[in-house]
Amino acid sequence: MRRLTLVFILDPPERLDPPTDTSLALMREGVARGHRVLFCTLGDLRLEEGSPRARCRPVVFEPGVELFTTGPLCDFPLDQTDVVFMRKDPPVDEAYLHATYLLDLLPETVVQVNPARALQKFCEKLIPFHFQGLAPESIVTRSPEELDFFLQRIGRIVVKPLTDCSGRGIFALDRDEPDRHLRLTQATAGGSRFVQGQRFLPEIEGGDKRVLLLGGKILGWIRRVPKAGDFRSNVNAGGCCVPCELSAGDRAICARLAPWLVREGIHLAGVDIVGSHVLEVNITSPSCLREMNDLGNQRLEEKVLDYVEGCCRP
Repeated sequence: MRRLTLVFILDPPERLDPPTDTSLALMREGVARGHRVLFCTLGDLRLEEGSPRARCRPVVFEPGVELFTTGPLCDFPLDQTDVVFMRKDPPVDEAYLHATYLLDLLPETVVQVNPARALQKFCEKLIPFHFQGLAPESIVTRSPEELDFFLQRIGRIVVKPLTDCSGRGIFALDRDEPDRHLRLTQATAGGSRFVQGQRFLPEIEGGDKRVLLLGGKILGWIRRVPKAGDFRSNVNAGGCCVPCELSAGDRAICARLAPWLVREGIHLAGVDIVGSHVLEVNITSPSCLREMNDLGNQRLEEKVLDYVEGCCRP
Protein backbone atom coordinates (compact mmCIF):
# COMPACT_ATOMS: atom_id res chain seq x y z
CA MET A 1 0.00 0.00 0.00
CA ARG A 2 1.34 3.42 -0.91
CA ARG A 3 1.78 6.04 1.78
CA LEU A 4 -1.45 8.02 2.22
CA THR A 5 -2.15 11.46 3.64
CA LEU A 6 -4.92 11.35 6.26
CA VAL A 7 -6.37 14.60 7.61
CA PHE A 8 -8.39 14.43 10.84
CA ILE A 9 -10.72 17.33 11.65
CA LEU A 10 -11.33 17.17 15.41
CA ASP A 11 -12.21 19.14 18.47
CA PRO A 12 -9.22 20.83 20.13
CA PRO A 13 -7.04 18.12 21.73
CA GLU A 14 -7.73 19.33 25.28
CA ARG A 15 -11.39 18.39 24.80
CA LEU A 16 -10.64 14.79 23.85
CA ASP A 17 -10.84 11.89 26.30
CA PRO A 18 -7.72 9.93 25.31
CA PRO A 19 -8.59 6.52 26.86
CA THR A 20 -11.92 6.32 25.03
CA ASP A 21 -11.47 8.44 21.91
CA THR A 22 -12.08 6.55 18.66
CA SER A 23 -10.30 9.17 16.54
CA LEU A 24 -7.07 8.68 18.46
CA ALA A 25 -7.16 4.94 17.81
CA LEU A 26 -7.61 5.56 14.08
CA MET A 27 -4.85 8.17 14.02
CA ARG A 28 -2.43 5.94 15.89
CA GLU A 29 -3.10 3.07 13.47
CA GLY A 30 -2.52 5.38 10.53
CA VAL A 31 0.83 6.49 11.95
CA ALA A 32 1.79 2.88 12.67
CA ARG A 33 1.20 2.03 9.01
CA GLY A 34 3.52 4.78 7.87
CA HIS A 35 0.82 7.11 6.57
CA ARG A 36 1.12 10.87 6.88
CA VAL A 37 -1.42 11.82 9.56
CA LEU A 38 -2.38 15.49 9.97
CA PHE A 39 -4.65 17.21 12.49
CA CYS A 40 -6.72 20.39 12.35
CA THR A 41 -9.83 21.98 13.85
CA LEU A 42 -12.77 23.75 12.19
CA GLY A 43 -11.06 27.07 12.73
CA ASP A 44 -8.14 25.92 10.59
CA LEU A 45 -10.28 25.45 7.48
CA ARG A 46 -10.66 28.02 4.73
CA LEU A 47 -11.64 28.27 1.08
CA GLU A 48 -9.13 30.03 -1.16
CA GLU A 49 -9.84 30.58 -4.87
CA GLY A 50 -12.40 27.80 -4.73
CA SER A 51 -10.07 25.24 -3.11
CA PRO A 52 -10.44 24.01 0.49
CA ARG A 53 -7.27 24.38 2.54
CA ALA A 54 -6.35 23.84 6.17
CA ARG A 55 -3.66 24.84 8.62
CA CYS A 56 -2.55 21.39 9.76
CA ARG A 57 0.03 19.86 12.05
CA PRO A 58 1.55 16.40 11.69
CA VAL A 59 0.60 13.96 14.44
CA VAL A 60 3.20 12.24 16.59
CA PHE A 61 2.51 9.57 19.22
CA GLU A 62 5.05 9.15 21.98
CA PRO A 63 5.48 5.67 23.54
CA GLY A 64 3.11 5.17 26.48
CA VAL A 65 1.25 8.46 25.87
CA GLU A 66 -2.37 8.32 24.72
CA LEU A 67 -2.72 11.85 23.34
CA PHE A 68 -0.71 12.89 20.31
CA THR A 69 1.77 15.71 20.06
CA THR A 70 2.11 17.81 16.93
CA GLY A 71 4.87 18.90 14.63
CA PRO A 72 5.30 22.21 12.82
CA LEU A 73 2.31 23.96 11.27
CA CYS A 74 1.82 23.54 7.54
CA ASP A 75 -0.67 25.10 5.13
CA PHE A 76 -2.18 22.17 3.28
CA PRO A 77 -4.39 21.97 0.16
CA LEU A 78 -7.06 19.45 1.09
CA ASP A 79 -7.65 18.44 -2.53
CA GLN A 80 -4.21 16.82 -2.39
CA THR A 81 -5.04 14.59 0.57
CA ASP A 82 -6.25 11.02 0.26
CA VAL A 83 -8.67 10.83 3.18
CA VAL A 84 -10.45 13.42 5.31
CA PHE A 85 -11.88 12.16 8.59
CA MET A 86 -14.50 14.72 9.63
CA ARG A 87 -14.80 13.78 13.31
CA LYS A 88 -15.67 17.06 14.99
CA ASP A 89 -18.28 16.31 17.66
CA PRO A 90 -21.64 18.08 17.52
CA PRO A 91 -23.28 20.50 18.04
CA VAL A 92 -24.06 20.66 14.36
CA ASP A 93 -24.21 24.44 14.47
CA GLU A 94 -23.58 27.17 11.93
CA ALA A 95 -19.79 26.77 12.10
CA TYR A 96 -20.08 23.00 11.63
CA LEU A 97 -22.36 23.35 8.62
CA HIS A 98 -20.19 26.02 7.05
CA ALA A 99 -17.21 23.67 7.36
CA THR A 100 -19.15 20.97 5.50
CA TYR A 101 -19.88 23.45 2.69
CA LEU A 102 -16.13 23.86 2.25
CA LEU A 103 -15.48 20.13 2.38
CA ASP A 104 -18.23 19.51 -0.15
CA LEU A 105 -16.02 21.23 -2.73
CA LEU A 106 -13.35 18.54 -2.47
CA PRO A 107 -12.92 16.34 -5.55
CA GLU A 108 -14.31 12.81 -5.56
CA THR A 109 -10.74 11.48 -5.40
CA VAL A 110 -10.68 12.48 -1.72
CA VAL A 111 -12.33 9.87 0.52
CA GLN A 112 -14.43 11.57 3.20
CA VAL A 113 -15.34 9.71 6.38
CA ASN A 114 -18.10 10.73 6.47
CA PRO A 115 -18.92 12.81 3.37
CA ALA A 116 -19.84 16.45 3.84
CA ARG A 117 -23.01 16.10 1.80
CA ALA A 118 -24.39 13.39 4.10
CA LEU A 119 -23.52 15.45 7.19
CA GLN A 120 -25.45 18.39 5.70
CA LYS A 121 -28.36 16.31 4.51
CA PHE A 122 -29.15 14.14 7.51
CA CYS A 123 -29.83 14.75 11.19
CA GLU A 124 -28.58 11.78 13.21
CA LYS A 125 -31.69 11.62 15.38
CA LEU A 126 -34.00 11.73 12.37
CA ILE A 127 -32.32 9.11 10.17
CA PRO A 128 -34.50 6.31 11.68
CA PHE A 129 -37.57 8.02 10.16
CA HIS A 130 -36.31 7.08 6.71
CA PHE A 131 -37.28 3.50 7.65
CA GLN A 132 -40.91 2.75 8.43
CA GLY A 133 -41.41 1.53 11.98
CA LEU A 134 -37.79 1.83 13.18
CA ALA A 135 -38.16 5.01 15.24
CA PRO A 136 -40.19 5.08 18.46
CA GLU A 137 -43.35 7.17 18.35
CA SER A 138 -42.14 10.77 18.18
CA ILE A 139 -42.87 14.38 17.40
CA VAL A 140 -40.43 17.00 16.12
CA THR A 141 -41.55 20.57 16.70
CA ARG A 142 -40.51 23.88 18.15
CA SER A 143 -43.89 24.41 19.78
CA PRO A 144 -44.00 23.78 23.57
CA GLU A 145 -47.76 23.37 23.30
CA GLU A 146 -47.51 20.62 20.68
CA LEU A 147 -44.89 18.85 22.78
CA ASP A 148 -47.23 19.01 25.75
CA PHE A 149 -50.13 17.61 23.69
CA PHE A 150 -47.87 14.73 22.70
CA LEU A 151 -46.79 14.26 26.32
CA GLN A 152 -50.38 14.15 27.54
CA ARG A 153 -51.23 11.49 24.97
CA ILE A 154 -48.12 9.36 25.54
CA GLY A 155 -47.69 9.79 29.29
CA ARG A 156 -43.89 9.80 29.50
CA ILE A 157 -41.50 11.11 26.87
CA VAL A 158 -37.84 11.89 26.29
CA VAL A 159 -37.05 15.37 24.99
CA LYS A 160 -33.95 15.70 22.80
CA PRO A 161 -32.18 18.56 21.03
CA LEU A 162 -31.59 17.70 17.39
CA THR A 163 -28.08 19.07 17.01
CA ASP A 164 -26.10 17.85 20.03
CA CYS A 165 -24.57 14.58 21.24
CA SER A 166 -23.37 12.66 24.32
CA GLY A 167 -26.73 12.93 26.05
CA ARG A 168 -26.46 16.70 26.47
CA GLY A 169 -29.79 18.46 26.86
CA ILE A 170 -31.79 15.22 26.97
CA PHE A 171 -34.37 14.73 29.72
CA ALA A 172 -37.43 12.60 30.49
CA LEU A 173 -40.78 14.14 31.35
CA ASP A 174 -44.04 12.80 32.80
CA ARG A 175 -47.45 14.20 31.91
CA ASP A 176 -48.19 15.27 35.50
CA GLU A 177 -44.93 17.08 36.26
CA PRO A 178 -45.88 20.56 37.47
CA ASP A 179 -43.00 22.36 35.76
CA ARG A 180 -43.42 20.64 32.39
CA HIS A 181 -44.50 23.83 30.58
CA LEU A 182 -41.39 25.67 31.76
CA ARG A 183 -39.09 22.80 30.82
CA LEU A 184 -40.61 22.44 27.35
CA THR A 185 -40.41 26.19 26.80
CA GLN A 186 -36.75 26.16 27.81
CA ALA A 187 -36.01 23.14 25.60
CA THR A 188 -37.47 24.90 22.55
CA ALA A 189 -35.88 28.26 23.48
CA GLY A 190 -39.30 29.81 23.75
CA GLY A 191 -40.56 28.23 20.57
CA SER A 192 -37.60 29.11 18.35
CA ARG A 193 -35.73 25.77 18.32
CA PHE A 194 -36.85 22.38 16.98
CA VAL A 195 -36.61 19.48 19.42
CA GLN A 196 -37.70 15.87 19.38
CA GLY A 197 -40.22 14.40 21.78
CA GLN A 198 -40.03 10.60 21.83
CA ARG A 199 -41.98 7.91 23.61
CA PHE A 200 -39.99 6.76 26.65
CA LEU A 201 -38.93 3.15 26.13
CA PRO A 202 -38.78 1.29 29.47
CA GLU A 203 -36.18 -1.08 27.98
CA ILE A 204 -33.65 1.77 28.02
CA GLU A 205 -33.13 1.15 31.74
CA GLY A 206 -31.17 -1.93 30.63
CA GLY A 207 -29.19 0.14 28.16
CA ASP A 208 -28.95 0.36 24.40
CA LYS A 209 -26.80 -1.48 21.89
CA ARG A 210 -24.28 0.57 19.93
CA VAL A 211 -23.45 -1.18 16.66
CA LEU A 212 -20.72 0.18 14.40
CA LEU A 213 -21.27 -0.36 10.68
CA LEU A 214 -18.35 0.01 8.27
CA GLY A 215 -19.20 0.11 4.59
CA GLY A 216 -22.63 -1.22 5.51
CA LYS A 217 -21.21 -4.26 7.33
CA ILE A 218 -21.23 -4.87 11.06
CA LEU A 219 -17.84 -3.95 12.53
CA GLY A 220 -18.49 -4.32 16.26
CA TRP A 221 -21.06 -3.88 18.99
CA ILE A 222 -21.47 -3.24 22.68
CA ARG A 223 -24.19 -2.55 25.24
CA ARG A 224 -24.15 0.82 26.98
CA VAL A 225 -25.79 0.79 30.41
CA PRO A 226 -26.97 3.98 32.17
CA LYS A 227 -25.58 4.90 35.56
CA ALA A 228 -27.85 4.49 38.56
CA GLY A 229 -30.65 7.05 38.63
CA ASP A 230 -30.29 8.00 34.95
CA PHE A 231 -31.72 6.67 31.69
CA ARG A 232 -29.06 8.08 29.35
CA SER A 233 -26.65 5.37 28.30
CA ASN A 234 -24.10 7.69 26.69
CA VAL A 235 -20.58 7.09 27.99
CA ASN A 236 -20.05 10.83 28.40
CA ALA A 237 -23.21 10.95 30.52
CA GLY A 238 -21.88 8.32 32.92
CA GLY A 239 -22.97 5.15 31.14
CA CYS A 240 -20.74 2.10 31.15
CA CYS A 241 -20.10 -0.48 28.44
CA VAL A 242 -20.61 -4.21 28.82
CA PRO A 243 -20.32 -7.06 26.32
CA CYS A 244 -23.48 -8.36 24.68
CA GLU A 245 -24.72 -10.46 21.80
CA LEU A 246 -26.62 -9.25 18.77
CA SER A 247 -30.06 -10.75 18.34
CA ALA A 248 -31.53 -11.77 15.01
CA GLY A 249 -33.64 -8.62 15.25
CA ASP A 250 -30.57 -6.43 15.76
CA ARG A 251 -28.91 -7.95 12.72
CA ALA A 252 -32.07 -7.49 10.67
CA ILE A 253 -32.11 -3.79 11.58
CA CYS A 254 -28.49 -3.41 10.49
CA ALA A 255 -29.18 -5.27 7.25
CA ARG A 256 -32.06 -2.89 6.60
CA LEU A 257 -29.90 0.18 7.17
CA ALA A 258 -26.87 -1.06 5.22
CA PRO A 259 -27.97 -0.40 1.60
CA TRP A 260 -29.08 3.11 2.51
CA LEU A 261 -25.78 3.89 4.23
CA VAL A 262 -23.82 2.61 1.24
CA ARG A 263 -25.98 4.57 -1.19
CA GLU A 264 -25.43 7.79 0.77
CA GLY A 265 -21.68 7.17 0.96
CA ILE A 266 -21.70 6.92 4.75
CA HIS A 267 -18.66 4.81 5.50
CA LEU A 268 -18.80 4.61 9.30
CA ALA A 269 -22.00 4.78 11.36
CA GLY A 270 -23.01 4.07 14.93
CA VAL A 271 -26.51 2.61 15.30
CA ASP A 272 -28.23 2.85 18.70
CA ILE A 273 -30.77 0.06 19.16
CA VAL A 274 -33.30 -0.37 21.98
CA GLY A 275 -35.54 -3.38 21.57
CA SER A 276 -36.93 -3.23 18.03
CA HIS A 277 -36.29 0.50 17.67
CA VAL A 278 -33.40 2.69 16.52
CA LEU A 279 -32.92 5.86 18.54
CA GLU A 280 -30.39 7.43 16.19
CA VAL A 281 -27.70 6.70 13.61
CA ASN A 282 -24.49 8.51 14.52
CA ILE A 283 -22.62 9.72 11.44
CA THR A 284 -20.71 12.77 12.74
CA SER A 285 -18.17 11.01 14.97
CA PRO A 286 -19.23 7.40 15.63
CA SER A 287 -17.65 6.20 18.87
CA CYS A 288 -17.24 3.24 21.26
CA LEU A 289 -14.61 1.53 19.10
CA ARG A 290 -12.15 1.62 22.00
CA GLU A 291 -14.66 0.05 24.38
CA MET A 292 -15.41 -2.68 21.84
CA ASN A 293 -11.68 -3.32 21.59
CA ASP A 294 -11.21 -3.52 25.34
CA LEU A 295 -14.12 -5.88 26.01
CA GLY A 296 -13.64 -8.03 22.91
CA ASN A 297 -9.83 -8.12 22.80
CA GLN A 298 -9.92 -6.64 19.30
CA ARG A 299 -8.21 -3.96 17.23
CA LEU A 300 -11.10 -2.69 15.15
CA GLU A 301 -9.09 0.32 13.98
CA GLU A 302 -7.12 -2.11 11.82
CA LYS A 303 -10.30 -3.05 9.96
CA VAL A 304 -11.25 0.61 9.54
CA LEU A 305 -7.84 1.46 8.07
CA ASP A 306 -7.96 -1.62 5.83
CA TYR A 307 -11.32 -0.43 4.53
CA VAL A 308 -10.21 3.18 4.03
CA GLU A 309 -7.06 2.08 2.21
CA GLY A 310 -9.23 -0.01 -0.07
CA CYS A 311 -11.36 3.05 -0.90
CA CYS A 312 -8.34 5.11 -2.02
CA ARG A 313 -7.20 5.35 -5.59
CA PRO A 314 -4.17 3.16 -6.44
